[in-house]
Amino acid sequence: MASDEMTFLEHLEELRWRLIKGLAAIMLFAIIAYVFIDDIMIFLARPAEMQQVPITLQAINVSDIFMVQLISSLLVGLVAATPIVLYQAWQFVSPALAGSARGTGLFVVLVGTFFFLGGLTFGYAVILPMSLRFFSGLGDGTVANNYSILAYFSYVSWMLLSTGMVFQLPVISFILTRVGLLTPAFLKHYRKYSTVAILIFAAVLTPPDPVSQVLMAVPLLGLYELSVLISRIFQPASSL
Repeated sequence: MASDEMTFLEHLEELRWRLIKGLAAIMLFAIIAYVFIDDIMIFLARPAEMQQVPITLQAINVSDIFMVQLISSLLVGLVAATPIVLYQAWQFVSPALAGSARGTGLFVVLVGTFFFLGGLTFGYAVILPMSLRFFSGLGDGTVANNYSILAYFSYVSWMLLSTGMVFQLPVISFILTRVGLLTPAFLKHYRKYSTVAILIFAAVLTPPDPVSQVLMAVPLLGLYELSVLISRIFQPASSL
């Protein structure tokens, strides 16, 4: 039995190969996405075009357009490779789980992908237009909103990936619960502290108005409660 246990260096080697496989999948899909880069850029620029206060995107430096194309293709590559990345992450952590939990890899991949895409959709449809509306309206019509195209696409990518990662909270709860590092009692005990942290996070991430903060905080609070429920359902029998 002991011979089946991996040494620290063997764990590092496995982690290295898991990372290589995940990065290779991202690069492959990014190359494919580059073929459709014009349509992708139009899609990502649409929230700026739909604002009541006009926003103009302009290239400041010679390499800006190329960098925007690179960022956009990598973003789409990461989104497309999400199931593969999640699978590689699960394959790395699953040996630490009990035998009955190792067969839930497909569940983790499907649910993780679903929540990641849900976070991206929420960021694109709600958070991004809302934040652009706030920032573009600060000039009150006296200042032209001529944004650097590189800064805009970097901001869009950061916003979408942030909301996508935040929506992974239920999946993280499931994995940590199965590993034994998280319990429903722990989540319940720190619920009030987590609520305050979520409200602060929502206030930082959104424009300083109550509606925007509520639109951001409510889904996060719902995700936390869902994480509590998931932790209760999938808590190992030995810790009950």
